[in-house]
Amino acid sequence: MRAAISRRLLSAAVKYVPLSILAFCVLLPILVTFLTAIRSNGDILKNGLWSPPRPLFLGGFAGVWTTGKLGLYIRNSFIITLPSVLGSLFCSSLASYAISRFQFRMKNIVFLLFFAGLWFPPQTFLIPIYFLAQKLRVYNTFQGMILVHVAYALPFAVLVLSRFFAAIPSSIIEAARIDGAREAFILARIVVPLAIPAFASVAIFQFTWVWNDFFWGLVMTQSPGVQPVMIGMTSTLGRYVFDWNGQSVGAVLAMIPPLLIFVFLQRFFIEGVRMGAGK
Repeated sequence: MRAAISRRLLSAAVKYVPLSILAFCVLLPILVTFLTAIRSNGDILKNGLWSPPRPLFLGGFAGVWTTGKLGLYIRNSFIITLPSVLGSLFCSSLASYAISRFQFRMKNIVFLLFFAGLWFPPQTFLIPIYFLAQKLRVYNTFQGMILVHVAYALPFAVLVLSRFFAAIPSSIIEAARIDGAREAFILARIVVPLAIPAFASVAIFQFTWVWNDFFWGLVMTQSPGVQPVMIGMTSTLGRYVFDWNGQSVGAVLAMIPPLLIFVFLQRFFIEGVRMGAGK
């Protein structure tokens, strides 16, 4: 009996101790960021990053939102992120439906071309996209940022959605076609509702990627009127002196929208991951 209990305790220790250490390493920077956000710069410089607030300081939230123009940059990020997510879902759903439900020549090659977009880092497209945006006159505009994010999201979105669309029973699609339904109707009224978990998974990843994007915001924007929040934080909050409190407050406020998106869509996300693992 004691030997069985010891084996179970050892098994639990082997399983949970590394996970606990990993969780601690991940949560530690977040904890320090929250502590720094509620402390003044004088308190941080005097007592160090790891001390509790003495006293509690919340003035940085109002200062960053107004003086630091964080509200403007968050608005810009919403203007960029929401159309980018919707545009990538719309375009990838059309491509995924064609790849998964139709038979045509070079189908596998077309799929590999979409999938090949995951092989190259964004730095390889920097110069061509920069000059293309200049030529199309969408440089330093919301439209240019949205187009870049939609295009760069297509490989991952098509890879995920096409696998889910292919798993939908063919009998459902054929029954709708026999009843006279057009392909657009089948996609919008049958396939999309059945693939809501997949769309939620892609939407969460895409929203997080676009919202936290720094690279394309740095390459494709110049003026504060179109810069996303990640660029705005670095260009305004740390321009002349490193503002510990301001940077941390900006990070805390910037992480709220992706966190809320995940909270509201986590049920669909978990269901989508479970379905994907089962397939």
